[in-house]
Amino acid sequence: MNQLAAVEGSGLHRVLVLHGWALDSGVWLASRALTDQAQFCYAYFDFPGYGVNRRQAPAASLDDMAAAALAAADSLGWSSFSVVGHSMGGATAMRVATMAPQRVRSVVAVTPASPGGTPLDADAYAHFQSAWADPATRIVKALSPGIAPVDLRNLSARNRATMNQVVWDAYLANWTSANFLTELKNYDGPVELLYGEDDPFVTPAYLSSTIAALPRHNLRCIAKAGHYPMVEQPASTVGLWEAALATSAR
Repeated sequence: MNQLAAVEGSGLHRVLVLHGWALDSGVWLASRALTDQAQFCYAYFDFPGYGVNRRQAPAASLDDMAAAALAAADSLGWSSFSVVGHSMGGATAMRVATMAPQRVRSVVAVTPASPGGTPLDADAYAHFQSAWADPATRIVKALSPGIAPVDLRNLSARNRATMNQVVWDAYLANWTSANFLTELKNYDGPVELLYGEDDPFVTPAYLSSTIAALPRHNLRCIAKAGHYPMVEQPASTVGLWEAALATSAR
């Protein structure tokens, strides 16, 4: 059974939090200190192979990742909850909602990967895969060009401490091959899509197919941030996601 990395807060609104590809749930550390723990209860989940679940085999697909996240909510006895996810975890958050639409109050997807997958040609895929040699420069810095040097160093150290190359390769295959875009129509709850103003990868154009497939959505830009706004602009990012959660109607 996969463990939760942390559960914080006493609020009645329960929130499952999912990380992205290059980092475990430690990517949320800067924002965790700013959350409203009186209104919300946050559960931070590490996908199999990451962080506290590093000894587990990686999930075989994005569907399996969503199933593992749902099992984590089950372990807490949560019958109803919202989901916040970053990048790969943002796509997974939407998959959780399509797999359990009656349980998910709302979704906040921060710079999310596409539910329709991200087709890469052989050279581009090899570039992403080989970025394991230097993820700080080739992934984090490339996608968040304005990130502070201290944050870049810390994220790089966290990467090496919480995952290995087998996990890196497995989850690259998972998020690039996601294939549930047509199922987004099955979830009619609110979905907040947040993107970084300086993110060269997850842009409004990249998100256009996701937006078109969602019954309910809101798109917001986070100023002065790239692909890691919860690190670069934690206060504004938390403010936006908690405002979205607070107004969810389900």
